[in-house]
Amino acid sequence: MSGGRERRAGSGGGRAAILDELRGLAIVNMVAYHVCYDLVYIHGFNLPWFHGTLAGAWQTYICVSFLFIAGVCTKLSRRPFVRAFKICACALLVTAVTIYAYPDLRIVFGILHCLGASMLLYALFGRFLRGLPSPVGFALALLLALCTWDVTSGVLGFGPFSADLPAFLYKTAWLFPFGFRNANFYSADYFPLFPYLFVFLAGSAAGALVKYLPPAARRMHIRPLSYLGRHSLILYLLHQPVAIALLGLLL
Repeated sequence: MSGGRERRAGSGGGRAAILDELRGLAIVNMVAYHVCYDLVYIHGFNLPWFHGTLAGAWQTYICVSFLFIAGVCTKLSRRPFVRAFKICACALLVTAVTIYAYPDLRIVFGILHCLGASMLLYALFGRFLRGLPSPVGFALALLLALCTWDVTSGVLGFGPFSADLPAFLYKTAWLFPFGFRNANFYSADYFPLFPYLFVFLAGSAAGALVKYLPPAARRMHIRPLSYLGRHSLILYLLHQPVAIALLGLLL
């Protein structure tokens, strides 16, 4: 969910407009999802489907797309630390505002927190990953994402290769950024580093391949989506207050 500039990629040069458009599409979905969320949890609307598999898959798509594209763009960024600190500062602002304005819907470690932490970790340690061939890094990141997908439920691995994690990890109050949350932890929007850090790293591995995109992928196809994608951070920060205010006036 990071706007900002990415450096020119290889001989193809120029910004890859397809990334902005995909991020813009995720922004449209995010706004629609949060409008439904506000209708259910603030205004008491009965939307049974919003509690089911479809809404869960919708939310996962939004998060995964933002993190993956952010990983791609961070790989291409000239200033990873600056981007990371900007996102982290915005995440802390979201926490402060939600605790003050909507304590029952507070966001302690949401998508922006996960994104900022992932960016910061990449800025600190990404140089150790750059020696991996991109396909290897991509496959490894996806495997780790799959293995940690159910960490919040106390499970590591998948299918017959899964095992229960030690219970003591879920009794501390300070390991929630990694998915180890205790019974007293609550965040209305919760995306821990396990597994989502690895989605981000899969994007960063794929970022090395952007220079091979065909010219058609660099050209703008849908101007409104491209615009939304280039301004995704400010839209993320503003869309909920605006949506809440408008719904309050209309309902």
